[in-house]
Amino acid sequence: MKIMKMPSMGMFAVNCYMVVSDAGNAALIDAPCGGEAILRAIEESGAKLQKILLTHGHCDHIESLALIAERTGAEVYIHSADEAKLHDDYLNLSEYFADYYDEPVTHYRGANTLSDGDIITLDEVSIRVMHTPGHSSGSVCYITDEVMFSGDTLFKMSVGRTDMPDGDRSALMKSLKMLDDIKEDYALLPGHGEASSLFEEKRSNPYMKGFGYDDMF
Repeated sequence: MKIMKMPSMGMFAVNCYMVVSDAGNAALIDAPCGGEAILRAIEESGAKLQKILLTHGHCDHIESLALIAERTGAEVYIHSADEAKLHDDYLNLSEYFADYYDEPVTHYRGANTLSDGDIITLDEVSIRVMHTPGHSSGSVCYITDEVMFSGDTLFKMSVGRTDMPDGDRSALMKSLKMLDDIKEDYALLPGHGEASSLFEEKRSNPYMKGFGYDDMF
C-alpha cells in the first residue's frame, strides 16, 4: 500500500489523498476543488480509481465528486447521516458559500452509505470506518494500517468547527474522547492543514483534553 497526496486547489485548501493497493487499485479520500487536476494525477500515477471515500458531506469536500465519479466509474461511500448533503445545498453549505462558487456544486446520488465499524476493502488494504460526529452528523475517520484520515474532526492543534448547520459541539467532544481513548498511534492526515500523529495531538492539542474549546467561539 502507498498513499499519495493529491493536488490541493481552491480557497478552502482541502487535503485530498489517494490510497493505492499493491495491485494498483485506488481509493480517493474526499473529492475537493480541482477535479481535473486530481484526475490528471490519478492518470499519471497509473492507478485505477475504484472508490471515493468521503469524510463528510460539506461542499468543500465534495466539490469535484460528481465529475470524478462519472469519469472513473468509482463507487462513492459516505456515512448514512451525511448522505443527504450530496444533494442538498443547504446541508452541504454550498448555499452559505454561494459567493465563492462560479456555479453550484453538482449534486450526486447513488452513494453507498456507511456505519461505524464498517470495513472497506481494497485488495490487501482494509479501511475501517470510525463515526466521529460533531463537525457534521456523519463525519468519519478512516483508519488503515498506521494511518488515520481524520477529515474535519481533528486537525494539527485544532478541531473542526461546529457552528454551522448540523454541527454539534457536544458530539464533537465525545468523538475527540473516543480518539483520545485509542491506544495505538497513527499518522494523522487531516482534511485541512499539516499532517501530524494521533499521539502528538493527544499530547499537545488542547481540544483533545477539552481545554480551550470555548475559545473557538
